[in-house]
Amino acid sequence: MKKLIMALAMAALVSGCANKDFGEVVNDGVNGAIDGVLGSVGVGNGTVVKNSDGGFSVKEENVWPYEATRTRRDYGEIKVAKTKKNPKGRTEIFVESCAHQRIGSVDCDGWMFEVTAEGWLVEDSILVYDDRTYSIAAGKYYGKFKSEDTGTKYYATGEVNIVPFVTNYIAITVE
Repeated sequence: MKKLIMALAMAALVSGCANKDFGEVVNDGVNGAIDGVLGSVGVGNGTVVKNSDGGFSVKEENVWPYEATRTRRDYGEIKVAKTKKNPKGRTEIFVESCAHQRIGSVDCDGWMFEVTAEGWLVEDSILVYDDRTYSIAAGKYYGKFKSEDTGTKYYATGEVNIVPFVTNYIAITVE
């Protein structure tokens, strides 16, 4: 019985690979390798794209933190590290930390865009910089942060859920 199950699993695996275009397999592998290398060295926000001539090239994505647009993929990480009751009973955010995995602590600033129920970004944004506390409405936000004074620009983009009626301590990891 075990041999039959193993044979069926192998047949399904082989037939799945046979149906996938070889170029797609190579492209997926190369994209993974390049994303890993570019992400770890901070060279840019690029992915490998298959050209019409059969070759491959690196395609960069410009990140404009102040524009209410999403990036193709999330960069780095933006998360609520902890929440703490505040004496005012208001919903607030405070950037607790901003770091790069190979540099350590860095200065960063960015914009928070409220996300509607349909997934759209609200044009009015909240500029987040310095060691300040900001009062905002609770809910889902899309953040776009960039490093400052690092020579190379590093970014963090992605959604974060802000908890109501407490201070949300935000931890950012740029890449």
